[in-house]
Amino acid sequence: MNAVPDDGQPGPKEALQPRYEWRLRELMAVRRNWYTTTKLGPELRKYGFDLDRSNIYRLVKAERPPKMPVELILALCKILSCRFEDLVVEIEPEPAAQEPAPSGPQPVVPDMPLLSADFFDAED
Repeated sequence: MNAVPDDGQPGPKEALQPRYEWRLRELMAVRRNWYTTTKLGPELRKYGFDLDRSNIYRLVKAERPPKMPVELILALCKILSCRFEDLVVEIEPEPAAQEPAPSGPQPVVPDMPLLSADFFDAED
């Protein structure tokens, strides 16, 4: 049971959620010519982050990264010589698709009833 009626509008939590792209994999390839995750581990250890291979893989390959400390994001930016805006790119929401206007002839609907009111009473 909803305490607030659902009118189809996004709730306050949904409206505040910005859409973004996580670009770690692309930046690794472009900035450092790294196409695997193995070289990122030693670089992160220099900044005090000892992540295992599976965590590094999830960090790089994920569309949406897991929650992480700001210090880790700053370390990634320093390692890749980039800014936060390069690593996380905000995406504008796509406009809602509108239904195309029907083309061709439209049906004609009469303004008055097709049958008279006494049509069914005329069985006499």
